Order: sequence, then structure tokens, then C-alpha cells
Amino acid sequence: MSSTLLSLFSQISDPRRDQGKIYPLAPVLLFTVLAMLAGARSYRQVQAFIRTHLDRLNDGFDLSLRRAPAYSTVRFILRGIDAEEMERAFRDHALGLADGPAEGAAIPGAIAIDGKTWCCHVNVPEVAGSMIRA
Repeated sequence: MSSTLLSLFSQISDPRRDQGKIYPLAPVLLFTVLAMLAGARSYRQVQAFIRTHLDRLNDGFDLSLRRAPAYSTVRFILRGIDAEEMERAFRDHALGLADGPAEGAAIPGAIAIDGKTWCCHVNVPEVAGSMIRA
């Protein structure tokens, strides 16, 4: 059975004291993962991603964060997380994905695109066909 990352992240123990829990753990972890998938490589970039996309993230995941956490808050949260619990959440999510869709459910379409072809040959007319056949 597939579980969302948000629900799996909500099962990770939060090492912060109650006074330090201004931002819920699971959304911060999820938004950090999304930021990294979008290219963020520092705490400041993670914070900038969350700040830029906060309304969209709140709407998409039915959350209500009022503002993005500071980069130092993101760092503090990530440094306190138990790596084994985080790994278990990712493994559980991957196992759910490996199960495949339920019987009768529509299988989402996917297109594989060669990035080298895409970025290096955009202006060459002969290669345009290979991009269309992706």
C-alpha cells in the first residue's frame, strides 16, 4: 500500500522541545525534499524555495503554514532528525511505489527525455525529430 511522504514523515519523531515546534516537522521535511529535487543545495536555497512556493505548497498538500521557516530553522530541524527514521520513511515510500497502481486504476503516462539531446541540439533541425520521439 502506497503512503504519501507527508504521512510517512509525520511518523518520524520530532526531537525539538514543545516550545521549539513553531513549524510542524513533516511539512518542513517534505518541502526540503521538494526543494532539493528542484536543485536546492543549501539551507538558504531550501528556505528560498519554500518562501517562493509556499502558497502553492500549502494548497497542494492541504497545509496552512503562514510563512517559510528561516534557513537556520531548517538547519536545526534537519540536524536533529534521526537518519535511520528518515531512511525508513524513504524505503517505505519506495516500497509503496513498487506495488504499482491498484487494479483498475489508470497508469500515469511517462516520457523519457535525453537531457543531452535536449540541451545541446535544440537549434539543429535534423535532431528535432529525436526530441519528438522521446
